Amino acid sequence: MPERTEIISGHDGGPIAVWWRRFAAKHRLIAQFVMFYAFSLFVTILQYVMLTFLPNLFYANTNWCDIPCQLIHLALGPVDTYVFDYPVTGDATGGMGYFAAFAITLFMAQCVNFPMQRNITFKSHGNVWFQIAWYVVAFVLITIVCSFLMGLYVPLCKRFFAPAVYNILITVINGGVQMVIYFPIYKIIFPEGEAK
Repeated sequence: MPERTEIISGHDGGPIAVWWRRFAAKHRLIAQFVMFYAFSLFVTILQYVMLTFLPNLFYANTNWCDIPCQLIHLALGPVDTYVFDYPVTGDATGGMGYFAAFAITLFMAQCVNFPMQRNITFKSHGNVWFQIAWYVVAFVLITIVCSFLMGLYVPLCKRFFAPAVYNILITVINGGVQMVIYFPIYKIIFPEGEAK
């Protein structure tokens, strides 16, 4: 009987899909990181798009941008800042309005990111409620760390760049920091294979 050979058909997704599956089979961790990065990049773009209109929406329709939002004051040597530092700026880039826009974009991004990373990147079939719980814990802790770091670099970005560039820089820096932190955490939260 002749040896069975792999048939490449339209159902396989074409030559690029076949190449990717072979690559992923040989280089599993690299393939996971590439998928993780691609989805993280997609989510970062989604956050940027939402951050370009949400602050202006709050500014135009509420008085939230006139309410300071400076939470969890930290004074560590020369660093005197807030973990969440959104003072009133007189425009859409400050106050509770910008904080609300920032929080909504983060939440929406994670609602998109969680199923993509869990189901596609890590192919995890673990207990989804357990994974959601740990995902939320990681999300809250990482958001607090990133928000603290933003308190250090956001004032510089605001001072030297136009709002469109400022939003790109903040999104890229914040997204980059989160990606470095999230990948190893996802490896723990989303174990591969079937639930035990």
